[in-house]
Amino acid sequence: MLIQSKRYAAAAVAGITLFLLLVGHYSYTLLSGGNGIYRQLRLATQQAPAALLSQPFPPKIWQSWKDDSEIPTGRTAGFPHRWRAANPDWRYERITDDNIDAYVLNSFDGAISELFTTLKDPILKADFLRYLILLKEGGLWADIDVLPHQPVTKWIPERYRNNKVNLVIGIENDHHQQPIWPGSPYSVQLCQYTVLAKPGHPAIQGIVDQVVRNLEELLDKKNASSSEQPGATTTFEDVMATTGPFAFTKVLMEYFTAVTGVEHTGDELDGLDEPRLIGDVLVLPKDSFGWLPQEHTLPRGDPAILVEHLFIGSWRDSHPDD
Repeated sequence: MLIQSKRYAAAAVAGITLFLLLVGHYSYTLLSGGNGIYRQLRLATQQAPAALLSQPFPPKIWQSWKDDSEIPTGRTAGFPHRWRAANPDWRYERITDDNIDAYVLNSFDGAISELFTTLKDPILKADFLRYLILLKEGGLWADIDVLPHQPVTKWIPERYRNNKVNLVIGIENDHHQQPIWPGSPYSVQLCQYTVLAKPGHPAIQGIVDQVVRNLEELLDKKNASSSEQPGATTTFEDVMATTGPFAFTKVLMEYFTAVTGVEHTGDELDGLDEPRLIGDVLVLPKDSFGWLPQEHTLPRGDPAILVEHLFIGSWRDSHPDD
């Protein structure tokens, strides 16, 4: 087990270093504008959050992977036994490659189902899937290379447990009031590899709607250029901006602005050292979801570390730089 842990750590360090170098190379370019999403979020915040506060978080843990194997590998270290052991009272659900399309076809209307099943890129589908699941089912989404350090029931501090929180997110990276990506208006990147939500949350509806727009625009762009670049692949930036952390951060910042009436850029979260409630969203400090052992901010085993993301990132190999 010690040898295996060291391999995970080495893979994580290499993966994170590559990830940060690549992200730093890209400019911030979302495919679709945000005015429509912001207006939608502004209207949704008037009723939906209050109605959700009376509901508990569904005790479900969601992951996706190629199959139902119970035998963990270096890539699938986070499932299923670790999550089940840490959360014995929570139901564990896994969507596989064989049933991913069937789940969406049975759960969503024709427009979303048609768009989802049209997608060929597995990473775009995996990102889109998490938002759809959180919107419809609620509960916890965790990427397959995310390990639990604390039970989910300990994620929300006692002072916020009395009908105050509908959505729990964390900070993945903090550039301390400097653009998180070149040209970005935001100084933090929010995690979408681990999210705890109640079903029907307006911010999750907002990210679903934004992703639909982004995907339609991306597909149109690729179709238009197919005659010039036959077989063009989806790039790293395509993923990050269309369905990934760029898009997720953008919509959440717009949601914060909608619920508070004050513009949010992430500067207000600079150096966050304890959970902060913005509207009905609990934002956790970087070390809660984004802790990295090589940064030496907290020792392994500190109770403030809720999950550990291994950042294995094997999908990068099939998504080249622009």
